[in-house]
Amino acid sequence: MSLESEMKARFGGIWNTLLLLFVIIVCLRFSGIAMAEDDLYDRLHCSVHLFLGCLVAGILMGLLRMFLATTNDSHTRAPGSANFASGMKYGILAGGFLILIAGMVQLEGFLGPLQPVLDVLFAKLPEIFA
Repeated sequence: MSLESEMKARFGGIWNTLLLLFVIIVCLRFSGIAMAEDDLYDRLHCSVHLFLGCLVAGILMGLLRMFLATTNDSHTRAPGSANFASGMKYGILAGGFLILIAGMVQLEGFLGPLQPVLDVLFAKLPEIFA
């Protein structure tokens, strides 16, 4: 299959679209809270940079997955386009997840009404490991 059809297969569909929308919302929420005093242009500029960072992480993950797949036998190896597309998908999601974790830990009220629950869980975390 070509890279275009692999991208359509990996990023098409309702669930994959919802995952990408989740990453975009996390980037917008992070920049909206972190830069609350700035104007709309600066907040959107920051969120675009965050999403482009997730995209670059996806490209790097796709290249890494494609290069690491060459160690498999040729009859068990998926095509390079399939490895790149799936690595790109997982890289974008991993970048969005890291932004989500950073927002939950650093920004006050990042999760809105769920933030008090998270604060209680973070308060109990040292008790678990002590």
